[in-house]
Amino acid sequence: MTLAFAILIIFFSTLALTFVLVKAAPKLQLIAMPGDHRLHQRATPMVGGIAIYLGLMLGLVLVDGSFARLLPSLLLMCVVGLLDDRYKLPSWCRFIAQGIAAYLVIVLCNIQLVDLGLLFNSNDRVLLNPYWSIGLTVFACIGVINAINMSDGLDGLAGGLVFIVLLALLFMGHPSAGLILIALSSVAGFLFWNIRLGRDAASVFMGDAGSTMLGLLIASLLIQFSQAERGMYSVTALWLLALPLIDAVAVLIVRPLRGRSPFSADRMHYHHQLLDRGWSVNTVLVVSCSLQLLFISIGILLLHFRVAEHVQLYAFLMLFCAYLGRLYRFSKSVISEAETIK
Repeated sequence: MTLAFAILIIFFSTLALTFVLVKAAPKLQLIAMPGDHRLHQRATPMVGGIAIYLGLMLGLVLVDGSFARLLPSLLLMCVVGLLDDRYKLPSWCRFIAQGIAAYLVIVLCNIQLVDLGLLFNSNDRVLLNPYWSIGLTVFACIGVINAINMSDGLDGLAGGLVFIVLLALLFMGHPSAGLILIALSSVAGFLFWNIRLGRDAASVFMGDAGSTMLGLLIASLLIQFSQAERGMYSVTALWLLALPLIDAVAVLIVRPLRGRSPFSADRMHYHHQLLDRGWSVNTVLVVSCSLQLLFISIGILLLHFRVAEHVQLYAFLMLFCAYLGRLYRFSKSVISEAETIK
């Protein structure tokens, strides 16, 4: 079986599995109901994450079995995400599960941050001892998981951003090309039903099962590539994930500054802001993916021309601070509007 044929099988299998799971969603009680901060107008199945995971398992057999050790961690995220979709787990429970999944990645796959590179100047490499290595790896994984999860607020957005990052890693020569191709085909099979093409709303959501699982997958791939002998700088990972990462961290900082829980529901995310300006869902999706492509292009060019790592870090932090300041000013009107509605 050729690689191209195997990839097509995974794509169509994920597409078909998503369709079947949509029909089973009411019995599984995995339905997202409209209301509160949700943007959709009708009950929508949240089974995309299951289909994507099954697609990855199929790829394990058809294309590349080398990532089998990663599946338990992804399965843990998928199962906990399903429970969260069904029962709304408390945030501390989700964080514990994410930490355990990240630790499993370290233990089972030997993927962890050890060398951060010349992060603060051009002379001294930042090398981590075993304890700091484990702690920072777990912290980084949890951060990426929640950045992808928080971007899942618009039809096609989380899946689209993940798809673009996977394409970028494949283009850059990531050593786990087989896994990336499998993930691309699985996510594409889901996006067929999730993007508003030929329909007025998504037919299915990936749910927390999908967004947290894909977040862990992306985190693992980024860490692995940053530690590879001929890989990328650690700071390049920030540019590859710039849009969801900047938005998530800024929102988590601004909410407490405005006297709210960092995990409270509101409309501070950039996609909410654009929708509230009257932009259509597909327009916001195209603009968001274009911005993400721009940031990725910047990261790849900075890596290609070997711009000093600490210069890249400071440039990224300046971009983040600019967005943080703008969001803080904007958040005043969001909080006022929410209090008025109450």
